[in-house]
Amino acid sequence: MRTFQISDRFTTADIGLELEADRLDELFLAAAEGMFAIIFGECPSGKASASEEINLQADGPEQLLVDWLSELLFLFDTQGRVPVEIRLRVNDDETPVTLCATVEYRSYDRNRDVAEHEVKAVTYHMLKIRKDDNRCRCHVVFDL
Repeated sequence: MRTFQISDRFTTADIGLELEADRLDELFLAAAEGMFAIIFGECPSGKASASEEINLQADGPEQLLVDWLSELLFLFDTQGRVPVEIRLRVNDDETPVTLCATVEYRSYDRNRDVAEHEVKAVTYHMLKIRKDDNRCRCHVVFDL
């Protein structure tokens, strides 16, 4: 089970997510769902029209999370790709930490998709992934 909660307790130019999941993979999925819920006010849905493999590696899970969310944001901003289904695997057993994902997209539709917030960037502010009580937790802050 994974959850995200949108939090505006930062500054007026920031918004954040409080994430919790059973596994790191689910934490990364919740982060992606949460980021697009911030943008659209809800998790995007619809029929996928394209699919893409994304493979990333980083020195640690925090850097990998920022890279992952930044890649999704880049694809949305530059190509209008709205993810509707994501399957991914995160391996943090050794360095570099890796992510392998299949992302199914639909195209951004100005008539259907009303953006509530413009997310400009994913930040490292307050970012620390913690594993305790068999749960993964973290906060992610976005610049608006």
